[in-house]
Amino acid sequence: MLTFLQSIFANLNSRKILLLGFGVLVLVFLLFSGKIVENVDNSEIVIIQSAFSGKVSIYTSPGPVVQNFGVATHYKKSNQFWFSNKHDEVNKESGERIVEDQSIKIRFNDGGHGQIAGSVRWYMPADDKAILKLHTDFGSQQAIEQQLIRQVVTKAVYMTGPLMSSKESSAEKRNDLLSYIEDQSINGVYRTKQEDIKVHDDLMNTDKTITVVRIVEKNNVPMRQEVSAVKMYNVNLQGLALNSIDYDEEVEKQIKVQQQAYMQVQTAIANSKKAEQDAITTELQGKAAAAKAKWEQEVIKAQAITQAQQEKEVAELEAQTAILEAQKVKTDADAKSYANSKLVSAGLTPQERAQFEKDTKIGVAEALAKIVLPTTYMAGSGGRDASMLESILGTKLLDLDKK
Repeated sequence: MLTFLQSIFANLNSRKILLLGFGVLVLVFLLFSGKIVENVDNSEIVIIQSAFSGKVSIYTSPGPVVQNFGVATHYKKSNQFWFSNKHDEVNKESGERIVEDQSIKIRFNDGGHGQIAGSVRWYMPADDKAILKLHTDFGSQQAIEQQLIRQVVTKAVYMTGPLMSSKESSAEKRNDLLSYIEDQSINGVYRTKQEDIKVHDDLMNTDKTITVVRIVEKNNVPMRQEVSAVKMYNVNLQGLALNSIDYDEEVEKQIKVQQQAYMQVQTAIANSKKAEQDAITTELQGKAAAAKAKWEQEVIKAQAITQAQQEKEVAELEAQTAILEAQKVKTDADAKSYANSKLVSAGLTPQERAQFEKDTKIGVAEALAKIVLPTTYMAGSGGRDASMLESILGTKLLDLDKK
């Protein structure tokens, strides 16, 4: 065999030997090109373990690095971890479609169950020591997500369930559910205790005693049973999001019944309060109407009093005017009487006396002329002289009238 090879090389010249050597090098380069140089992407951390010395090197800056036939492991600096139950959902980081149910089961304090689906973003640590610890303990990104991230979130979900009921998780404590899971995933699960408390059942309108789980606090800060594993590895979790909570069929029915009962109770309470408010409104309206009527009567009374006062004042004024007028008449009469008395006492002149007698006779004559007497008189048995006197007086008056 050796003689055969020597004969072959003896027949080859130096140029052919050079070409053959170059071809062998090209073949080796092609076969082991993936082990010689490794490219580091901007979004990755690459760890290379030397094939000759076993030394581990960590590369976080982008660009090509010498692999030297070593083993290279790639980690995403940041990645989205999904615990979804949607089969048509796609992992945006890897582009792979989620084909299996990865949701996490939760059990509430009323015995109800549900499946929680969502996602959380996690970040690799920045220092080489923490990166090396992660690589040593888990060895790959998939192992980190399944053995670290998923277990931390699962424990947080498990410890959050007893803090509320199924109905509360679907309604009034829905935000607390997200907050508790995220906080316990990042900082560690809470230390809890059980307490018996009395609550009012609106449906039955009675008080009942239930057992609830409370978070143990010190200075208003929740106490922890243990430190979260992600914090121990300096892995950062952010942006926990819940896509859905799928309750068991029995729990769904129970929640619907409770919600309907709760709505009926709230409706009844609202109607009761409305009726109470209507009664108060009616009472106030009645009081307002009574007050209005009272004040309307007060206005009428005030108007009547004012009118009477005015009439009284007018009457008093008229009386005063009459008194003044009477006093004026009396004063005038007294003045005239006084003037007449003065004239009499002073004595009348012959002309004044003659004129006075003339006026007197004319006045008597005018007065007697107005008396109508019968022209014929009959004397009776009693009062003969009086009848005769009347006849004579009548005759004289007639004669006087003729004259």
